[in-house]
Amino acid sequence: MKYDVCIIGGGAAGLAAAASFHKDTRVCVLEKNDIAGRKVLATGGGRCNLTNAACENHEMVLEFFRNLGLETHCDEEGRYYPYSNRAADVVEILMSAIGENVTFRYGFDVRVVSRVKGGPDEINGFMITGSCGEGDSEMIFADRVIIAMGGKAGPQFGTTGDGYTIARTLGHVVTRVFPVLSGLECEADGVDFAALKGIRARGRLVLHRLDEALAEETGEIQFTEDGISGICVFNLTPYIKANPGEKPADAMKKYRVEVDLAPDYSEEDLAGREHSFGIVTGALAEILEPQQLKSWTLQVTGVKGWKDAQATSGGVDLEEINMDTMESRIVKGLYFAGEILNVQGPCGGFNLQNAWETGIKAAKAINAEMESE
Repeated sequence: MKYDVCIIGGGAAGLAAAASFHKDTRVCVLEKNDIAGRKVLATGGGRCNLTNAACENHEMVLEFFRNLGLETHCDEEGRYYPYSNRAADVVEILMSAIGENVTFRYGFDVRVVSRVKGGPDEINGFMITGSCGEGDSEMIFADRVIIAMGGKAGPQFGTTGDGYTIARTLGHVVTRVFPVLSGLECEADGVDFAALKGIRARGRLVLHRLDEALAEETGEIQFTEDGISGICVFNLTPYIKANPGEKPADAMKKYRVEVDLAPDYSEEDLAGREHSFGIVTGALAEILEPQQLKSWTLQVTGVKGWKDAQATSGGVDLEEINMDTMESRIVKGLYFAGEILNVQGPCGGFNLQNAWETGIKAAKAINAEMESE
């Protein structure tokens, strides 16, 4: 069967697109996992941080979900969640909004997407080749394709970077990708981070590359067996990069984090204190003198890998995409949506905003094009 549209990927971007098509549009969604929205279910600690008030087009996304019947609430940090605080409800309401003309194929591993001119019954458009499990290869035909295959972050959820290879074979440039919104591996003189694992402390962090301050964050720092984690740490990671041809280990040597574990106190406030306990917990007080609380240097040795990362930095070059319609400027009828694009935001709903927004835009553009045919 030939479809009007084939969506490759049943995550946030793919589901938003599928829910935005006219009900008579013949759509096929190819999903590698055995369920749709698997990564969405894990977002926001199972609550699904849908978007953020600081996102330029957040009202577009909120209206989209309101029209589906999903109510939301906003916390003091500008983060929007479903009113029920259940990520599962977000996936369920999206699935209930998807028309009967949408066919889901689960466990489908897409290997090749190729442009077709002629074919069975003189089919034009695209041929998508893949298989379910150990089954024989199948060919699916569609007039248009939306690639919403995600990035490489969270491979345990099925996002293993397959879409980058497909994008390249179709002529697109994919910029260098690396994990972001993840914990940092660190070293500090005389510190056994394993002994600090599980400790949480409020602090201000300043990331330096050599003598240049790159970014600053304040929030809860979580100590791990080999470094630090937490939202304030995650938001520093997009600034940590290796130059082309530079070994990651060599690049890491240039980065350090200056930690202020007493951000609400001045150095004068701390003068004369005999110990740090009372501002920080006992385990930290054992290794830090009061004068160190305002400036404790941690040498960055690495960024946690893909399994721990919440997002991917890099992806399909935006200069090759019409960002109003999400259509490729290189291949007519080819669209991209979600994390496969070179779009990254901080924690707090920014990356899900990108997924919903680009999926909706792609579907609306295709709707308008089909209406004009």
